Amino acid sequence: MLSGIQTISDCRQIVSQTNGYNPQCIPKKGGKAIYACTHIFENDLENIYEKLGRGCWWFVGDPRFMYRHISGLFAYLNGVIFLDTDNKEDRRIAYLRSVQLLKAGGALLIFPEGARNGTENLPVMPLFSGAAKMAIETDTPIIPVGIEQFDKRFVINFGNEIRPIDFQNDVELTKTLRDTMATLKWEIWEKQHMQERASLPTDYSKQFRELFEQKIDPYDTPQTIEQTRFHTKAEVEQNAVLTHLDKLIPCKENIFLFRKR
Repeated sequence: MLSGIQTISDCRQIVSQTNGYNPQCIPKKGGKAIYACTHIFENDLENIYEKLGRGCWWFVGDPRFMYRHISGLFAYLNGVIFLDTDNKEDRRIAYLRSVQLLKAGGALLIFPEGARNGTENLPVMPLFSGAAKMAIETDTPIIPVGIEQFDKRFVINFGNEIRPIDFQNDVELTKTLRDTMATLKWEIWEKQHMQERASLPTDYSKQFRELFEQKIDPYDTPQTIEQTRFHTKAEVEQNAVLTHLDKLIPCKENIFLFRKR
């Protein structure tokens, strides 16, 4: 089941390295599990699969991936649940399919941020609650995974499994999951590549954005990534305040809104 994914990884000549392995963090080779991973670039999948050493279904929030290049075909043949994260009904159908697979003893690999993390100051963006809800409904442990890239070298940090029985609801579990994933990323930074704040250039934010846009898939844009990532309720409500302006027709009663200041 893994041959297709590993072939892609070998062709790209990616060198990966695991970090933080200990007896408590070694992923299970069998049994149901949800691997909740941070997400930076398109090669994350191949490197995580290689280190897992087992087959699992991949939860993909961008169905366009299937048609971009041969990687999409290999992913489809290996087992993928495609969905449009911006579509509520699509999310519901994918959720039900995932629950069905987990109850049958399968494993799921998911990027709960919903998109690649293109921020320069957030180890992990806000998470969709789907992973936590599926874990609670199916009594499936979540194994958090942090991944970081240094040129062509990938470092993967597996965390201890999180048991859903220890939480009151999916909100608490999602919060703990995000905190744990952020800690795994921080451990990688601390051990692999730390930089003094004083050494950062004044235009670091601009440089980071430019580098990120160079590395992402050509079919992706900062706009599509922004669209597919999870948006908190506060963000949605803030944006909703201004949506009526797109439909506003200028007239003498509202002309003052269009005056330049």
